[in-house]
Amino acid sequence: KKLAREIAKSLSAKLGKVKITHFADGEIMVKSFSNVENKIAIVVQSTSKPAHEKLFEILLLLDSIKRSNAKKVQLIMPYFGYARQERVSWFNEPVSCEVVARMLNTTNVDSLLTFDLHHPIIESFFSLDVKNIPTTELFASYYLSYFAKRNISLKDVVVISPDHGANHRGSLLHDKLIGSSFLVLDKVRPQANSAEHLELEADLTGKYCVIIDDIVDTGGTICSASKLLYSHNAKEVLLGASHAVFSSNCINKLKEASIKDVAVTNTIEKNFKDYVTVLDILPIVLQNIIK
Repeated sequence: KKLAREIAKSLSAKLGKVKITHFADGEIMVKSFSNVENKIAIVVQSTSKPAHEKLFEILLLLDSIKRSNAKKVQLIMPYFGYARQERVSWFNEPVSCEVVARMLNTTNVDSLLTFDLHHPIIESFFSLDVKNIPTTELFASYYLSYFAKRNISLKDVVVISPDHGANHRGSLLHDKLIGSSFLVLDKVRPQANSAEHLELEADLTGKYCVIIDDIVDTGGTICSASKLLYSHNAKEVLLGASHAVFSSNCINKLKEASIKDVAVTNTIEKNFKDYVTVLDILPIVLQNIIK
């Protein structure tokens, strides 16, 4: 809601009114109370917890808007839920992410704007126009300022990809932090919501290690990586993550793992009192509003 209000204010546009009705049998009704006839309608919703409920709200709202004869409809989904289920990992598993994409394809929206999809293949699941925007610039600006204020040379900075699936994201940040090093860790998952890192051969003495990832959920991957990095004499471990799902007491786990600094974006709206710095995606969103 906060992002939607800021978008409306920036565009000098009206903030739409939506009513969600919950019926006794568990069904819902989502209805737009704003006049969108022959206008551009911008729908803002991240499918964070509870993902299935928020997804169905989007589907119904988009149908309501389309039936109201909107000129164009843009869906801004800063965090795309189900993105981690983009492939079959075990026998008889569905590709849930593709199922969600197919549902959104039926809504006939003109454009979908999202940030840091978990894997590039996800874009191929859509028949509608998809803009998948990286948040690299936000994190690059943050870390350039962070290290400059502390008189830390980028030669002492190592950008860390916590697994091979995120190495393209780490590589992009490494290219922006000129002078830094880049390291990809090997990760295995013994079970769901659990992660372990394999040993590495590296001397990180005196190095500031920036773990960059798209989604931090329980924090298991990050805590495992932090333990490994400190065991190789890292001076500090920092975390940059696009989507702060942060379930299962995640923040306390990050603190216990001695993560010195945490930076996230507001693709998922949360209230952080301290410890976490939030980077604003609003300027990027405004650059990509359909006309």
